[in-house]
Amino acid sequence: MTSKSQRTATATFFNRNAPRRHFRKQSHPMRSPDSSGDGFVYRINLYEIYAKNPSLLLSNDSHVITNIPSIDALKKLTKEIDQLSIDHSSIDYKNPRIKWNRTKSMEISQEAGYNLLHEKEKALCSKLRLKPSNYLKAKYNILISAQKFKGEGKVFKKVN
Repeated sequence: MTSKSQRTATATFFNRNAPRRHFRKQSHPMRSPDSSGDGFVYRINLYEIYAKNPSLLLSNDSHVITNIPSIDALKKLTKEIDQLSIDHSSIDYKNPRIKWNRTKSMEISQEAGYNLLHEKEKALCSKLRLKPSNYLKAKYNILISAQKFKGEGKVFKKVN
């Protein structure tokens, strides 16, 4: 039995000509754009911009909602859906139980168009994390295209 001090250290030497045992994900390394080439390279001194106008640092526009669907457009959309000759009684039938445990439900009770939805549609929008306005637009588009296919004598499939 030899002690640690008596053991000889072995070193592994790598030969540059030996083939690589692993491959790179990309065949060439990523490089920054060449400043002398056709690409554009910009340098911006942010300190000078904010030193001239420090109020830019204080403004916070994250609370401003830029795309708010108008409630009148949603009411018009629901009227158009109601005018379609479609039997809505199938929504009241008992469906098989479906578990949606993957994500947390979204609170949509304060969203525009919430009161225009059926109870099952409200639960569906909440589970799928859809805003009621987006759901109503999608529903309208599907129903219109289904009627269009029916008028042409074609079968409407969910891939259409």
